[in-house]
Amino acid sequence: MNTPPVFPSARMTVTTVFVSFGVAIGALAGSMPSVMRQAGISPETFGLGLTISTFLTVGAMALGGQIARFISNRTVLLVVLPCFALTLGAYLMAATPLWFFIAIPIMGLCFGLTDLFMNAEAVALEHELRRPVFMTFHGGVSAAVGVMAVAASWIATQWGTWAVALVAALMFALSWIMVARSIVPRPLAMGKSARISTLPNKQPLMLLGIAAGLIIAAETAALMWSAKLLDDIAPSLAAIAGLGAAFFGVCNAVVRFPGDRMRRSLGEMRLMIGSLVVAITGFVALVLSHSYVLSVAAFASTGFGLALLIPSIFAISASLVPENRAGALSFVSLLTALPRILAPLAFGVVAARFGTAVSFGLVAVGLCAALMLILAFAKRHP
Repeated sequence: MNTPPVFPSARMTVTTVFVSFGVAIGALAGSMPSVMRQAGISPETFGLGLTISTFLTVGAMALGGQIARFISNRTVLLVVLPCFALTLGAYLMAATPLWFFIAIPIMGLCFGLTDLFMNAEAVALEHELRRPVFMTFHGGVSAAVGVMAVAASWIATQWGTWAVALVAALMFALSWIMVARSIVPRPLAMGKSARISTLPNKQPLMLLGIAAGLIIAAETAALMWSAKLLDDIAPSLAAIAGLGAAFFGVCNAVVRFPGDRMRRSLGEMRLMIGSLVVAITGFVALVLSHSYVLSVAAFASTGFGLALLIPSIFAISASLVPENRAGALSFVSLLTALPRILAPLAFGVVAARFGTAVSFGLVAVGLCAALMLILAFAKRHP
């Protein structure tokens, strides 16, 4: 029987993978203005590229449930992590629109597969440890986003986006080594639960999946467009335009690290409903504010509000189908497709015509719809 080595521990390894994922998001967010300038693309064009990438991210996560029938979490991570580092680097160093449109779709595939299988491994590990640790993993993502977003904007303006790509590649290399050393293959799903078509508890998963799509679209908007909004407000501060995403990520981490205790004390549904109200308030403030400082504060508010929502949805979804956690997450991810795919394109079009701030009003409306879906789920599953 295979057993993981004592060091590095499986928990430390999974945390490192989550941190690498956060580094990638932070690199994207902080470097966005620099990539747009060096590739010669407009906000509308960037929105189209992000839409294509998101389509493939969702597709990869939806396909992941079928992949999990034949390949373990460990094997998928060992294959996808190097590919992720390479495609992220290609995106960051895109010098033409063609280069940009070649790199960003492949990167989307890597995002989706990494997201699904690192979460499946994390939920399985939480079950084995028999204590809540899932939020801590997502706290690692948020902390990495917060640090890397502002670091990437500064590094990109000082040395170039190639330096951002190098930092990210080193982090992915560390993750790959740790996965190879400490993660062992898990038993593959069997029986009816192995197939998406016969997956149990589909109705509650549908409510959670559509709500998750709207919430992820909001997270993407806050992270990907925060630097652009701040760059619009104060172009002279381009070197620290990553502050919006940084504050978003830091505030995410502040809430996520104690998030498991909050889930126990307040209850999952009450915590999610309150979080959505805070997030909606933050996005409305972004529409109304024309101040650099107030906009950064508003991004912090959205970070607080969105922090626990997706980890909670993933944890609940996986608990509804314990015999095939990856399959449950894959099904939920499939249902996130429509809002996740359409939102970046809609955001880019509105940003190009009416300004980035106005686009955040669309995000607030989407989160109001997510709140209604979560209330419907809570009514059926109190």
